[in-house]
Amino acid sequence: MQGSRCLFSVGKCIFERFTMVSGHLSIMDNDEQPKEVLSPSQRIIVFASIACFVSLTFFCWVARPAVELLKVRWAELSLYALIPISVTFFVLYRSCWHREIAGVVRACSLLLIACVILGAELFATGFLFYLAVFCFNGISGGNH
Repeated sequence: MQGSRCLFSVGKCIFERFTMVSGHLSIMDNDEQPKEVLSPSQRIIVFASIACFVSLTFFCWVARPAVELLKVRWAELSLYALIPISVTFFVLYRSCWHREIAGVVRACSLLLIACVILGAELFATGFLFYLAVFCFNGISGGNH
C-alpha cells in the first residue's frame, strides 16, 4: 500500500510539472462551451470560397459546350469568370460582412473581395495542377 501511495505522488508530481511546462491543461466540463475556431467573418470567407470553387467547376463542366460556341477567347474567359464572381458576390452580400458600410462602397468592396477570392482559387488550382504534374513526372521517370 505504501508503494502505491508513493507511485501516485510521483505521478501527481510529474502531472503538475507537465501542466506547469505546457501552460495549462485544457479539460472541458460538460457545461463549458468550446471556443469558436473561426470568427463569423472568417467563416463567410471560407463559405464564399467554397461556393466560388463549386460554381467555377460546375460551370466549366456543364456549360463548356455552349461557351465554346462563341469562338471568341476573351468572351469565353469572361463568362467563366463572371459566374463564380457573381455567386461569390451574392454570398458575401447576403452575409454579415461589413453591414455598417452602405451602398456603392460596400458593393464595390464585396466585388473586389469576390475577384480576389477567384484569383486566389485560380492560382491555388494552377499550383496544385503543376505540382501533380511534377510529381507524376517524377514517379514515371520523366518520360511524360
